[in-house]
Amino acid sequence: MDFPSVSLVVPCFNESNRIDLMYEGLYEFSQVWKGDYEFVIIDDGSKDGTYRKLKTHSRYFEFLANNKINVIRQRNRGKGGALRLGVLCSEKDFVLTLDADMATRPTELISWLHSRGEFVYDEILIASRELASSKVSDSIVRHIIGKIFNFVIKQSVGLNISDTQCGFKLYKAEVGILLYKELETFGWAHDVEILARAKNYEFEIIEMPIKWTSVAGSKIRIIRDGWKMFWEVIRIRKIIERTFNQDNEE
Repeated sequence: MDFPSVSLVVPCFNESNRIDLMYEGLYEFSQVWKGDYEFVIIDDGSKDGTYRKLKTHSRYFEFLANNKINVIRQRNRGKGGALRLGVLCSEKDFVLTLDADMATRPTELISWLHSRGEFVYDEILIASRELASSKVSDSIVRHIIGKIFNFVIKQSVGLNISDTQCGFKLYKAEVGILLYKELETFGWAHDVEILARAKNYEFEIIEMPIKWTSVAGSKIRIIRDGWKMFWEVIRIRKIIERTFNQDNEE
């Protein structure tokens, strides 16, 4: 089986307490992935020393010596904004986005490769915690909130996807760059815009089983961020309608 080259894009915001965990997951990946790879890490304007810790960690110097890591700092723009920069800076054939908390270990990508046989251009593979074959450790409350949010997405945007919000997603580089270059939603609901655009471009979106474990220290606050995400979804519907109606008129 051929292992493709892949850029792992990781957004970080105030993650100083989890940098060790992140580097542990990336190192584990580096030991088993048989293709070319790079780590693109975006510090999204952290104020807790995240950038300093990213650049002084022993694993950073190991990866840097082998030209496998690029750590970039930007002013705070939100998770979507951090991912946009990371994807646009990636240089390998495929792009894997994932979270700094390593709730899903990057080595899960190997399971996906074995399952699919190969990764192809027009398929976007996204992790789904709702599949029966996924192994998920999460609170009942978060699980219920996730179901409600995805119901809202189905009704508002028309995405028939059971889990839009898991950060573990794989794109062909050209596809990821196309979608993220056009991204207008930089908050938590950016995934919804990305997938809605992918649907309108007629890329095939395939939900994949995953191992996912909740990690303490989540940046999401259910009530505060839940309302923000709700209004972002309403705005995304308008963005998609405006963008693709214009394309059809042209």
